[in-house]
Amino acid sequence: MTTPRLPVDHAHRRRIEQTGLHETLFVEAGAGTGKTHELVERILHLVTDDAVPLAAIAAITFTEAAAAELRDRVRERLERRLAEAPDDADRRACQQALDEVDEAAISTLHGFALRILSEQPLDVGLPPRVEILDEVSSQLGFQERWRRFADDLYADPMAEELVLRAWALGIEVDSPRRISTLRHVAEVFEDSWDRLDVVADLAHPPLPPVDLSSITAALARLDGLEADCHNPSNALRVRIGEVRREVSEVLDQDDPDRQLTMVKARRAGWKGGRSGVAKEWVDVVAARSALDEVGAAAAAVVERSTDEVLRRFATRIACFTRDAAEVRRAEGMLDFHDLLVLARRLVRTSPSARAALHDRYRRLLLDEFQDTDPIQIEVAVLIAAAVDSGPADRPWSEVATEPGRLFFVGDPKQSIYRFRRADIGLFLDARDAFGGAAPVPLHQSFRTVAPILDWVNHVFGQLMADEVPRAQARYQPLQAHRTGHPCDHRVVLLGGETKALAGELREQEARAVAEAIATIRDDPAAWLVQDERTKAWREPRLSDITVLLPTRTSLRQLEDALEAEQIPSRVATGTLVYDTQEVREVLDALRAIDDPGDAIALVSALRSPLYACSDMDLFTFHEAGGHWDLRRQTPTALPSDHPVVAALDHLRSLWEVRWWHDPSTLLDRLLRDRHAFSLAFSHRRPREVWRRLRFLVDQARAFEEAGGGGLRPFLAWAELQRAEGSRVHEPLHAETDDDAVSILTIHGAKGLEFPITILSGASTQLGGRRNGVAVLWQDGSPELKLKADTSTEHFARLADIEAEMDVHERARLLYVACTRARDHLIVSTFHAPGKTSFGQWLHHLSGEEAEGGWRRLPARHARDRAEAPCNPPPTPVDDREGWIAARTALLDQRARTTFLSATAIARQAAADQETVARDATGAASAGDDRDDRAAGPWRRGRAGTAIGRAVHATLQLHDGDPATIDALAAQHAHLEAVPEAADTIATLVRSALRAPSVVAAGAAERSWRELYVAAPVGNRAVEGYIDLLYESPEGLVLVDYKTDTISGPAEADLKAARYGLQTATYALALEASTGLEVVAANLVFCTSGAPIERPVLDLDALKDQVRRLVEDGTGALAAT
Repeated sequence: MTTPRLPVDHAHRRRIEQTGLHETLFVEAGAGTGKTHELVERILHLVTDDAVPLAAIAAITFTEAAAAELRDRVRERLERRLAEAPDDADRRACQQALDEVDEAAISTLHGFALRILSEQPLDVGLPPRVEILDEVSSQLGFQERWRRFADDLYADPMAEELVLRAWALGIEVDSPRRISTLRHVAEVFEDSWDRLDVVADLAHPPLPPVDLSSITAALARLDGLEADCHNPSNALRVRIGEVRREVSEVLDQDDPDRQLTMVKARRAGWKGGRSGVAKEWVDVVAARSALDEVGAAAAAVVERSTDEVLRRFATRIACFTRDAAEVRRAEGMLDFHDLLVLARRLVRTSPSARAALHDRYRRLLLDEFQDTDPIQIEVAVLIAAAVDSGPADRPWSEVATEPGRLFFVGDPKQSIYRFRRADIGLFLDARDAFGGAAPVPLHQSFRTVAPILDWVNHVFGQLMADEVPRAQARYQPLQAHRTGHPCDHRVVLLGGETKALAGELREQEARAVAEAIATIRDDPAAWLVQDERTKAWREPRLSDITVLLPTRTSLRQLEDALEAEQIPSRVATGTLVYDTQEVREVLDALRAIDDPGDAIALVSALRSPLYACSDMDLFTFHEAGGHWDLRRQTPTALPSDHPVVAALDHLRSLWEVRWWHDPSTLLDRLLRDRHAFSLAFSHRRPREVWRRLRFLVDQARAFEEAGGGGLRPFLAWAELQRAEGSRVHEPLHAETDDDAVSILTIHGAKGLEFPITILSGASTQLGGRRNGVAVLWQDGSPELKLKADTSTEHFARLADIEAEMDVHERARLLYVACTRARDHLIVSTFHAPGKTSFGQWLHHLSGEEAEGGWRRLPARHARDRAEAPCNPPPTPVDDREGWIAARTALLDQRARTTFLSATAIARQAAADQETVARDATGAASAGDDRDDRAAGPWRRGRAGTAIGRAVHATLQLHDGDPATIDALAAQHAHLEAVPEAADTIATLVRSALRAPSVVAAGAAERSWRELYVAAPVGNRAVEGYIDLLYESPEGLVLVDYKTDTISGPAEADLKAARYGLQTATYALALEASTGLEVVAANLVFCTSGAPIERPVLDLDALKDQVRRLVEDGTGALAAT
């Protein structure tokens, strides 16, 4: 019998398991070194050797899956020890531990926090029964709280000046199309509400007036500069004159907020740069510098105003967030972060609870310590320390604990969850505090073969050569335990420095990865893997291969490349489920069921595979007099088996029972009736379709269990996931007989291992600033960034530090990826010249081939690519290449945008880099006013939109009799599911009817309400719906109702300018289709008092701008 080979770090392992049970140990365990095994052995010996009951041990790990695995392994080890126990004492201890294992405190940090709070709820003001909110419930609760907060904010007279100043600076409270609003700040605060006391308790003085004196002073320094240049057409001299005029225009404004808006919009152009021929000036440097000072003064004004506004909003949002947390505490409805904060409050403020916990939990074992919340260390230390050891509000590092009560294990090189508040600086501090002279290292890897570890040590020994205080740990080399490798296990590098655009670079990388997988498939004998169960070497299956991506940026290219090589794959994490085609089609059908008048959703559902109505079917139905409305009768001229008629009959049957069925029941019936799971066989990967459809049903059930409501609220919640780019992770449940390559993010692969690992996405650049909201903390105060030009005063300085920390974390992320491999590792090193990326790091750190212990794959030719055995031979087609070319040409021609909505044009013209792109379709574009009324309130998520639609509908149907207004308003309030707003709707309608242009329309000989208009403009067409149009003696006059909440005439001026392009588009289409001139366009703002009417200024110039936008094809404009 062969004696097992001892690990090289056997002495350290023995100390962890047996000899160091009375010591406080801090273990640094490298990837694959068996830390879970050591944790289990320590628990076993605490029970058997040290007589510590399992009920007195708390083992805290990172995920629910890890906790379940640890509990199972502890049970298994106790059962083996029970069978082998040499004496009765051991057997009794093991049996008692087995009796306690199901109730033992082996859990996540949140699970442990819930446990101790449930034992002592009254000490922190909790009711006896506590309920934990899941993600769905938390999100729905936040949305409802934020809606009330926004409504209260707009209704608060004390906040009027702040809201107007924010509007002038482009700071939005909320927007369905942006990722940089104050709502997103509140979402970040929600996850860190324990840090908000400092900012919430701030007392801000009144908002100071806009001070433009610095701009005026800088402008004065331009006086007389033109005389220093003898050429009147010199570019710098001309620019100085333009700046003087522009600044004067700003100073001539009476409204300070309008001044601020103009300064922000124009400040970028108020600089000298290097313009102007130097020899034509007496001192060109002085002239440029003087002009730069104007721009700098303007920038300072905007930055100061932005800081003032953001800090005041931060305090309001902090109070809102903290108050919500206190309400949850009082009601006993806690989210995950509440658990941690209240657990810390319990051990800080209740000596009796702390003493009870100290007596009960004699050993605290903290696993994956590098990835947990900083609150964990404070809770653990206070429980481990005696109550009489000093005040509980001291820093944890100053609290003395009894030896052996604490045990830490983690790997600082795998700390990759900073976005979840994990802090490697805290890990290093705890190591220094509890590690004694030196932490206990584990560096013998049982996971990975030696050739791979040799390369990993070579690369990361350079990348993490030295410890960076509170930022990065020094790399500790790993040693392989596995021996006897039957084939070439050296790391394979793909690509290298490649001169190509980013998209082309990702495509090349994806093709290289797909070809590498095809090489494994075609020659499996050269890529043997060790079976985990039998330990025998065997040929690999596709399911043994996993591709890891740092981000989703290159996912589409990778999937396309795998498809081209006929390699089945499954995306196992990070998928935008709600953006997949199958889910969108099902949700469209549900929208049509929920809102029978939603023509766009109805037609989309009819054209989907669920109903498979062709364009010809839709055309014949329409020509026969059919309507896109489930409430209307189908044309009698069409047979009952006409595809559209049959489809509408089925949808109508579901619509009629929608009030009596939960969303999941309706969804399940829809999928079964339309054979959705059978239809998936038309997809190359039907399993993926099945997974996504099952996922959607599960989400609907989770929504119901969270008390979300019926079909309409579910659709609102589902739209929220998609509109906000919410990354909903599909479950990692692989089919046992599904032989396919897995694709995961590196974060999703944390804690896992794979026989063959491929690292792709290496060309993604590092260190770039992320779009959207960012919150950085300094001394308890947050520094905010909404957009690149909208942040608080000190954010940029902290962002530089954050960028450096981010680069260190990227190195750790790369280490995690490379240490997932067991038998083979393939690494992409594609990178653009001069760009810092994973690929560049790996390419330069790998060294020469012989030195670095890596290899290249031999070139693979097209003839080597095997056809997938499951595919039948292609059907012969005459002139197939010609047909493909003709089809491609036709698709390219039809792909060009042809119909544009008025709102889409206006939105694109005003969009900035952080606007979240939304697809729109023709007259039913996402932003079109008509669409906002036709689409149910669930499409926008705000009750205000429902009120707006009801106001427009009442104005459209009003017959001129004042007595009918209340009835119409009540009817449409009920239809829009806001019956409580009937009086508000009626008030806004009466306001609109008093507007001068509306009165003039009533007196005109010819007028039209809710008029559809479409006309060609250049080689495209524009379309939309006009609220009111009448013919005056001078020509056509266009009227557009607006139900925006405005505070007064000043804000009406701002919004009138915003709606100018949209109204000009209507005017342009009218003139093109009627041949008549639109002489005026008016915006009527409906209010609770007198209406505010504003003309659209410079209508001709705006029409010219629309014409240029349409004809040039600028931007991603909405298309049918």
